[in-house]
Amino acid sequence: MISRGGEILAIKYEPSADWPAYSRQVLFWNWLTWIFNFIDRGLIGPLLPLMIPFFHLSLTAAGGLVSLFFVGYLSTFFGGFISDKVGRKKVIGPSVLGFGTVTGITALANSVPFLAGIRILTGVFEGFQYPTGAAWVSETYPYSRRAKALAFWETGYSIGTLLGIVLATLIAAHWGWRAPWPISGLLSIIAGILLIVFVKERPRQHSPGYQEAMVLSSGQAPHLSEVWKKRNVWVVFILHGLYNFTFWMAGAWIPLYVIHVRHLSFVGGGLLSGVLFGGITIGLVVSGFVADKIGRVRAISYMSFVSAILLFIFTQTSSPLGLFLLIALGGIFGAYIPTAIALVTDTTNPLVSGTAFGIALFGAELGAVLGPVTGGFIAQHFGLQTAMYFLPASILVAAMLVWLAEDPRSKLTISQSPEDIIESGT
Repeated sequence: MISRGGEILAIKYEPSADWPAYSRQVLFWNWLTWIFNFIDRGLIGPLLPLMIPFFHLSLTAAGGLVSLFFVGYLSTFFGGFISDKVGRKKVIGPSVLGFGTVTGITALANSVPFLAGIRILTGVFEGFQYPTGAAWVSETYPYSRRAKALAFWETGYSIGTLLGIVLATLIAAHWGWRAPWPISGLLSIIAGILLIVFVKERPRQHSPGYQEAMVLSSGQAPHLSEVWKKRNVWVVFILHGLYNFTFWMAGAWIPLYVIHVRHLSFVGGGLLSGVLFGGITIGLVVSGFVADKIGRVRAISYMSFVSAILLFIFTQTSSPLGLFLLIALGGIFGAYIPTAIALVTDTTNPLVSGTAFGIALFGAELGAVLGPVTGGFIAQHFGLQTAMYFLPASILVAAMLVWLAEDPRSKLTISQSPEDIIESGT
């Protein structure tokens, strides 16, 4: 059952007997390819200390180079819209094959223009996957399990970033900055082929997300124009922008910061950045479970506030042990993104949710573009220490801004009885 404004609205999920297996299949393959999406993009942060002298880059130019990836990644808007029209799998499969190919080609770069162009192209291919995967996973699970499913899927982002950092740091330390790219690219291509072969997409009209949306809209078909009027789409537009601003600035500049300001080694700097995303991996799961218990808005606000405090203390710490501990905890409490994504799905019909995600995630990529280049500019002109202060500040803004969102928990109460809830585990 769903209760809205005192009125009881019955949702009768009518999945096929094998729907739980299908939902787990969708979740697993989207998660696996999401890992490789972030392995590919996570390489460049720890490689910057080697690439800056090779290409004779200033810190501002290096930050701009990282941000160029996210210029291409603005394709998220088009990816969501196209997947609403042609299906999720038909967008994700070519996306994974494409970014795997251009990631491998990155190793051939001998000039800044070539490197800039290939980074933009990598972003274009990877951008198509984000709104499509978010929509596919979220619509496949019911409200009571959605945040947990999205949390598991989003661990692919943090695990992938962590693996990319470790891969780049350890391989580049022995064989130079070119070596990690073809390895990562080949693995992505293999993952894309496996997804295309083994996953068969089912009609969205059979999904729990669609059935919920039709009940809450009294059976009316969605109109694309309604997406632009959804408050949560625009709140998540800003929330995801702040999130990406924070953690892509962190991924790009924390290694250089701890090497030059806190005097860690090259390997130590790369591994510290990896610990951040290891903490985020844990935090993504915690955030999903907490949000399903206490509501999306409160989970984001409370945990982000704690993260902001921890990240500020990180900027004041010199002890290597303290740096590793604080950055891990900051990542755990700051990993609110699956909960923010759930806010979009909770209030949007799956037939247009790809477009809704495309709009919301467009804000995410603006943040990702601005984070590295802003960090580089501030570091160049005001010092790396000053740049680090923007990490807790942006998370604190998110902790306050989220209260503008419409939390479905305030309007919806979903029964946990077996006859009302599809048993599709995460």
